[in-house]
Amino acid sequence: MAWRFAASNGSSLPTNDLERNGDAKPQDSEPPTPRSLIKLGSRDRTSSMEDPDGTIASVAQCIEQLRQNLSSVQEKEYSLRQLLDLIDTRENAFSAVGSHSQAVPVLVSLLRSGSLGVKIQAATVLGSLCKENELRVKVLLGGCIPPLLGLLRSSSAEGQIAAAKTIHAVSQDGAKDHIGSKIFSTEGVVPVLWEQLEKGLKAGNLVDHLLTGALRNLSSSTEGFWSATIKAGGVDVLVKLLTTGKSSTQANVCFLLASMMMEDASVCSSVVAAEATKQLLKLLGPGNEASVRAEAAAALKSLSAQSKEARREIANSNGIPALINATIAPSKEFMQGEHAQALQENAMCALANISGGLSYVISSLGQSLESCTSPAQIADTLGALASALMIYDSKAETTRASDPVDVEETLVKQFKPHFPFLVRERTIEALASLYGNAVLSSKLANSDAKRLLVGLITMATNEVQDDLIRSLLILCTNEGRLWHALQGREGIQLLISLLGLSSEQQQECAVALLCLLSNENDESKWAITAAGGIPPLVQILETGSAKAKEDSATILGNLCNHSEDIRACVESADAVPALLWLLKNGSSNGKEIAAKTLNHLIHKSDTATISQLTALLTSDLPESKVYVLDALRSLLSVAPLNDMLREGSAANDAIKTMIKILSSTREETQAKSASALAAIFDLRKDLRETSITVKTLGSVMKLLNVESEDILVESSRCLAAVFLSIKENRDVVAFARDVLPSLVVLANSSILQVAEQAVCALANLLLDNEVSEKAIPEEIILPATRVLHEGTLGGKTHAAAAIARLLHSRQIDSALTDCVNRAGTVLALVVFLESAISESVATSEALNALAFLSRSEGTSGHIKPAWAVLAEFPNSITPIVSCIPDATPLLQDKAIEILSRLCQAQPVVLGNTMSSASGCVTSVARRVISSSNARVKIGGTALLVCAEKVNQHRVVDDLNESNSLAHLIHCLVRMLNSTESSSLEDQEAINICRHTEEEAMNSEIQTTTSVIYGANIALWLLSALASHDDRSKIEIMEAGAIEVLTDRVSQYTQVDFKEDSSIWICALLLAILFQDRDIIRAHATMKAIPVLANLLKLEESANRYFAAQAINSLVCNGSRGTLLSVANSGAAGGLISLLGCADVDICDLLKLSEEFALVRYPEQVALERLFRVDDIRVGATSRKAIPALVDLLKPIPDRPGAPFLALGLLIQLGRDCPSNKIVMVESGALEALTKYLSLGPQDATEEAATDLLGILFSTAEIRRHESAFGAVSQLVAVLRLGGRGARYSAAKALENLFSADHIRNAESARQAVQPLVEILNTGLEKEQHAAIAALVRLLSENPSRALAVVDVEMNAVDVLCRILSSNCSMDLQGDAAELCCVLFGNTRIRSTMAAARCVEPLVSLLVTEFSPAQHSVVRALDKLLDDEQLAELVAAHGAVIPLVGLLYGRNYLLHESISRALVKLGKDRPSCKMEMVKAGVIESVLDILHEAPDFLCAAFAELLRILTNNATIAKGSSAAKVVEPLFLLLTRPEFCPEGQHSTLQVLVNVLEHPQCRVDHPLTSHQAIVPLVPLLDSPSPAVQQLAAELLSHLFLNEHLQKDSVTQQVICPLVRVLGSGIHILQQRAVKALVSIALTWPNEIAKEGGVSELSKVILQADPSLPHALWESAASVLSSILQYSSEFYLEVPIAVLVRLLRSGSESTVIGALNALLVLESDDPTSSEAMAESGAIEALLELLRSHQSEETAARLLEVLLNNVKIRETKATKSAILPLSQYLLDPQTQGQQARLLATLALGDLFQNEALARTTDAVAACRALVNLLEDQPTEEMKVVAMCALQNLVMYSRSNKRAVAEAGGVQVVLDLIASSDPETSVQAAMFVKLLFSNNTIQEYASSETVRAITGKFSFIS
Repeated sequence: MAWRFAASNGSSLPTNDLERNGDAKPQDSEPPTPRSLIKLGSRDRTSSMEDPDGTIASVAQCIEQLRQNLSSVQEKEYSLRQLLDLIDTRENAFSAVGSHSQAVPVLVSLLRSGSLGVKIQAATVLGSLCKENELRVKVLLGGCIPPLLGLLRSSSAEGQIAAAKTIHAVSQDGAKDHIGSKIFSTEGVVPVLWEQLEKGLKAGNLVDHLLTGALRNLSSSTEGFWSATIKAGGVDVLVKLLTTGKSSTQANVCFLLASMMMEDASVCSSVVAAEATKQLLKLLGPGNEASVRAEAAAALKSLSAQSKEARREIANSNGIPALINATIAPSKEFMQGEHAQALQENAMCALANISGGLSYVISSLGQSLESCTSPAQIADTLGALASALMIYDSKAETTRASDPVDVEETLVKQFKPHFPFLVRERTIEALASLYGNAVLSSKLANSDAKRLLVGLITMATNEVQDDLIRSLLILCTNEGRLWHALQGREGIQLLISLLGLSSEQQQECAVALLCLLSNENDESKWAITAAGGIPPLVQILETGSAKAKEDSATILGNLCNHSEDIRACVESADAVPALLWLLKNGSSNGKEIAAKTLNHLIHKSDTATISQLTALLTSDLPESKVYVLDALRSLLSVAPLNDMLREGSAANDAIKTMIKILSSTREETQAKSASALAAIFDLRKDLRETSITVKTLGSVMKLLNVESEDILVESSRCLAAVFLSIKENRDVVAFARDVLPSLVVLANSSILQVAEQAVCALANLLLDNEVSEKAIPEEIILPATRVLHEGTLGGKTHAAAAIARLLHSRQIDSALTDCVNRAGTVLALVVFLESAISESVATSEALNALAFLSRSEGTSGHIKPAWAVLAEFPNSITPIVSCIPDATPLLQDKAIEILSRLCQAQPVVLGNTMSSASGCVTSVARRVISSSNARVKIGGTALLVCAEKVNQHRVVDDLNESNSLAHLIHCLVRMLNSTESSSLEDQEAINICRHTEEEAMNSEIQTTTSVIYGANIALWLLSALASHDDRSKIEIMEAGAIEVLTDRVSQYTQVDFKEDSSIWICALLLAILFQDRDIIRAHATMKAIPVLANLLKLEESANRYFAAQAINSLVCNGSRGTLLSVANSGAAGGLISLLGCADVDICDLLKLSEEFALVRYPEQVALERLFRVDDIRVGATSRKAIPALVDLLKPIPDRPGAPFLALGLLIQLGRDCPSNKIVMVESGALEALTKYLSLGPQDATEEAATDLLGILFSTAEIRRHESAFGAVSQLVAVLRLGGRGARYSAAKALENLFSADHIRNAESARQAVQPLVEILNTGLEKEQHAAIAALVRLLSENPSRALAVVDVEMNAVDVLCRILSSNCSMDLQGDAAELCCVLFGNTRIRSTMAAARCVEPLVSLLVTEFSPAQHSVVRALDKLLDDEQLAELVAAHGAVIPLVGLLYGRNYLLHESISRALVKLGKDRPSCKMEMVKAGVIESVLDILHEAPDFLCAAFAELLRILTNNATIAKGSSAAKVVEPLFLLLTRPEFCPEGQHSTLQVLVNVLEHPQCRVDHPLTSHQAIVPLVPLLDSPSPAVQQLAAELLSHLFLNEHLQKDSVTQQVICPLVRVLGSGIHILQQRAVKALVSIALTWPNEIAKEGGVSELSKVILQADPSLPHALWESAASVLSSILQYSSEFYLEVPIAVLVRLLRSGSESTVIGALNALLVLESDDPTSSEAMAESGAIEALLELLRSHQSEETAARLLEVLLNNVKIRETKATKSAILPLSQYLLDPQTQGQQARLLATLALGDLFQNEALARTTDAVAACRALVNLLEDQPTEEMKVVAMCALQNLVMYSRSNKRAVAEAGGVQVVLDLIASSDPETSVQAAMFVKLLFSNNTIQEYASSETVRAITGKFSFIS
């Protein structure tokens, strides 16, 4: 807080940050000012200070003057002013005063005892001295406090100010001065200051500012400050000053309040009570100084942190917006400096306190962005969010963690094109805060790249900024990595362009981004090179900032490491000098980077660079030579050998210097030099064989005695490198023998690294045979084993090599074996093999060592062989196995030899390890194939068996991939006949035990199949391979295996052949091979059949069993001929002899069968398969077998399962074979079965017996047998008394028996009803299933017996209901539904409550998977739906969705039943309809419709009609899908009218909605063509719907214009002539839509006549819409061509004038005009038809005014028409029309005026009362200044009016006509003037309007007459 404390104390006095921060470095700050130089110099002042300007003398003189007691007050004041002036103006005055020992005491003395003026001056001087910290301490220790307090208490305002200033100055660093703190506490400064503040001193605010500043300085260190403050009432004082003080005072007040509240939370309540919260919020505003705002925010921060009540008060006082504004104020108001930062942080912390934490603030601000209504709000919110993200820390994280990913997504959304620049700027600012926050950015992907991109964005120009923002957005949305975000090469070019003239910060960001790119993307390296990036990077390496240099060096290193071509470019850019400079002068990280880059850059010797690096080794800089040695090592590694050896060359000097500095005094340098030399010698064999090696060896050996761990490690490493060529460089041998003891000592070091490197040196040293022979084994093995356990990978490699080289030349004796066992060397070597599997040399040495050790044998009872540990630790097998794939053949043989010993002990572990090791199986197989060693062959085969046993697929796949499988198989087959393999009797040590050790120990009898050894292992492996796939079987056959195996078995079956334990394996292999049909077809197989048949006859159970397996394979996979051959061989008898053996007797054989995927009981399967062949089943083989099988029904002790199996085979022989059934009956099977059943056999056997009876009774001939009725009784008895299984079988048998009518109708059959119902009630599920099936068979055609079921004691319907409701199988429930269907056919049963209870379970059956029983369920429900109450019940139980779900597949009868049920459910049930649609009924129907027969289509159409009657459904998307399929359905020629009606109604329901037509446009062939024949349908309903559908379709313009549309015109016109109103209405509606397109066609088809008839219909019930539509169609025809005018009756045309359609009216008007012009006599007909009234109505409504007026004028111009009564009624409408202000058309007005003129030619009409209105209208017309023509017409009309009527004259005069006419007399138009004069003459022809004739009128008239004259 030091910087803040110093900057915020409100003092106007300058302070020095450098002094307050003692750890600051001069080079890190700006160049010092002169004043600061004085201050710095004061710390180092000396006694010999020069005084060139006399400052020191002047200061001394002033002090001496002040010391003199005789000086007057004025003199002292003068001296003090002079001293103050010196301090203010001379740079070295501080030093002078500070060096004077009496200066401070004198000034304090004057302050204490001087006059008021002197005190003031002394206080001022002391205050000035306090600017320098050392002088301030002297002043404080000089006792200035008491007199200053006294001066502060004085009444002098000037004195108070001086005292306050000095107290403020002297207290500035009190927090760090313990003595000063004590002084302030002891002197009671704090209470005095609070007292003075409270009194309100005269000096006012200036003193307040100084005193509060002093209190602020003292608050952090003075003892008892806060207690004294509270006691002195400081809280009230501060609250008062908060509102009255100046800004500087307010800043100090806010600071003190904040500190006080943090010190004592109880103060908060007083602050809140004093309403200081509002004042603090007010001080946050922009009108206050930055320091005040910052401290006010700090006070609010403390207040909100300490008081919950204060948090509420702040929130209620609208504090949250104020705090948000404060956080964004620095950005909006361009504030800078520490106050801006403090304001931002404090305000945000206060917000966090109020909101519950920063995380809540961040989330709230992010959410509020979505609700902001203006860019300004968004910008402000983003600014606040940026502030929150900036101060978010680990403390906020622990309170409640924010998700930076969500924050990032929110901010990225603000990059919108329409947002102003301010929003984008604030968004970037917030992102910068996010990515710059260490806590949040650590959770974001690519945060470094994003941070750098944001940095570049803030500094980039607009165009570049847009590109960078796009890149940032891509990176933020995780659409790719940085390379993709920057758009690849374009981004590289952009970044490189920023390396040149950009600012240093921008340059750093660009280089850092390039560095990230070069680290993560190889393509970027070429892009940087291609874009010319290398030169600017080298330039930055020379002139850039430290960070830029390091990044640039990193980039160059990455470039060099990527490509030789790029490296050459970098080298040509002269980057080496800059790298060397960085190596010398850079930071530690920079030096490391430079060294690495040099390593990548320099690939050839560079003398100059070597010389420079050598010089750096001997120079003072750099201090550390580590990185220089790294670079030099890289150069010397590629230097020519001649240069290295030539004296004086740079390379020779360098190597010598490196050897020389081995004796350096700096340990780091020694160790690094040894390390560099080790690396050079390790790389350069040529150098190891030179004299330089000896020189190096001598220097390195001296380092073996030092204590430094690093030196010992690196020196040992150097020795190890040198000893690599010990055989070639004999000069090294002498040194080597001397160094052996030292290395042994180091190898036993407690420091692992030292020991490891010593073992490495020993390993290479043992390359020399003499050294190896002299070495003591224990001294090598023990440390080497330790390194194997604990060392690094490299150390372990050398340790393994050391052991291998040691054992290579030694005989392994008991001592060595004991040492190895004690050290655990074998396991250590195994562990090493696991870690060094890719190191071929080390693996070879370690494997050699293990091979040597595996040959050892224990020499005494307590010393085990070294290899025995491998069996004890199965995990140790893995590394050895892993070595096999990559080892040499010799080492592979050794590994096989080792591992083959473990096949018996650990087969599973060994197999798992081998199968999981890539390439291991292949390698072992190749050694088996290619090796001539029988041990390797058998051992490898054993290993392969272990692997195959664990993972057969993996083994075979590996062998196939390596193309080794075929070769291996041939090799194994050859091994079967190999005399070498058979002669290796000792190979029984290599064996495979099929049982685990525990199983072998628990087994009492050792079977012949337990252990496989020797050559039999090859048989076993062949069996395993053959069981995998057919390809292997074929390969084995092609290798001649079948012949070999057949010969072996054939020889074994000879009487004189010796016992052979491999025969059962031979039979096993044959069984597996015969699973392939191609092998069975081979000639060799046919020879094997009789051999196997003979083998079946022998006594050995294993041989017989696997012979049966082989026969079974032949039977199951062979052709019909093969099966016949097997049958003819007599194998069936041998197979029958195996039937029924107990599992316990053949348990091991059963396990073997499972292992090789063979059947468990081959004799059963083989016989069953044989008897499937018709020729065998009906042939002699079966006839011979049946008696044998019947004999097995007798109990046999050692074959307990035989009867049951015999029954099964008899069932098979009897099924579908009547002749065999007859044979069975003739053989006494019925008697035997009856007798057997009477003995009460086991349930399964009893069930099988009854099954056989059922099969026998399935033959009609046997059912007609005389014993059939007795069988029924016996089976009924079984139903009653038998076991459950027997009852089930009996029920099944009865089901067959009931197929016979005479048995079903017999009374004995009726006796079966009750037991069947009882079984239905109490039986198991399968029994219920059988009982239901029997009852269905019995009752389906006999309703009376159905009633019998109801009448039995237990109601069957209730039982069925229970079954339907239970969890039994779907099959049983389906059968129960079938029985329900049968029973519900009876009305009495359907009316029971039990039937209602069946509804729910029946519905539940519908949701099951599809089964035939569902049809019965649907039919049963359909019957129930006929009852309305039951229908409601069915709907309530949710039957709709299951029913809909069954609409799939091709079960059309089921679908029809479902449709009927759904129709019944949907009627008057809208909810059910909606449920059907939601369940997808429409989609299901459409899936079936295209293939469904007509009857089902009709049912579907009816269902769709019911659904689409609902408008909501019709408008839905599902309904729209039916349109095209239903149109297609209408094209079916045999589709019934009912179906057509339903289909059309559905289409109408859907297409009457406009949106449906828009969403599903149809072609004419789809929609129109199917409807054409329907318009002529004999069914009026079909016609109506077809016409109505056309009317909807023709609303689509493309259908109107389609040529196909013409086809419907004729049928529609015929429908018009039907006389049926509804049909006419639909037809006219359809014609309306196409009338504009096809008027001519309509007319030609007689449409004019039919339409005219419709229009002239006088039926009042005729809808107006029909008339209007017909008028519209007729109008379209008339508008098309005038040739149709004559065809339309005039009455029709007149009626058209009353149409509401303007186009219709216009067409009629035009037609009437044409007719009138052609035939004037037609006018009278028009008038008689009401044309005048219609025309007047058109004028009144301003419709077609001009045309209507023209026709009206024509009609009224006819004398005969004017004499009719209708003309009188025209006067008033015409007058009103002329007066109507809406009448605007001049031509229409003219024609209306003419019409009036025409009317008034008739005297009678002129005398009517309506003529007065005409007068007014005409006068009004003249007043409107009409055209000359209209004036003349109007005056003519007026002349006619006034000629016959006096009232008309008066009306004209009253309307102002006189004056109008007088004006017209003066018209320039002669005709107008003449007519006006004539009108005046008529007007004044009598005295009617004499009063209107004035003198002026007379003069006007006279003048005009004279003019005329």
